[in-house]
Amino acid sequence: MEIIEDWRSDADDRDEILVASTEINPVTWLRDRGAGDPEIYNIPTGTWPSAAELANLDDTAIVTHLNWETEQPFTNVEFALLPLRESWEAFAWLGWGDWNGCPTPAEHCALHHYWAKQYGAEVVSLTGSVVQCVVSRPPTSQPQALSLAGEQFIYAPDLVLQGTETIAALAADLQNQHVWYFWWD
Repeated sequence: MEIIEDWRSDADDRDEILVASTEINPVTWLRDRGAGDPEIYNIPTGTWPSAAELANLDDTAIVTHLNWETEQPFTNVEFALLPLRESWEAFAWLGWGDWNGCPTPAEHCALHHYWAKQYGAEVVSLTGSVVQCVVSRPPTSQPQALSLAGEQFIYAPDLVLQGTETIAALAADLQNQHVWYFWWD
């Protein structure tokens, strides 16, 4: 519901956001954002989870149609069909972002375009505060997963600060994982 109430249908805004996204270098953006607030982003990586901890990791699935408290489907789920060339353009179409530390729509577009090229990540779900992606080429090694986890932590710090608690644990979640989950409060 929230996403429909916030719908932006102005083509000029959408086009401006898409153009602005092409002017953002995702690697530079991640570096600058991480350096810009060292109190948040300068946390220890942590240690890679043990075999027992890895065995207890849940497979991530598309869950945006579920009530997070009950894990039951919502009674009503609304869909928007957007005429996109690429899934990351959805942020521009919806004007999605730019609240409470959440990147701007142009920044979302730039980062998800980057991850689409790197990992085959496709945005498949946007709600009022959650983004989910399906990933065709997830990281397969610990170094790749740690690098991606560092990027995702800078993009959406709550993944670690309110979720996995360490970048290494997030990396373990991302290794060979075909679904990504982001949220902002």
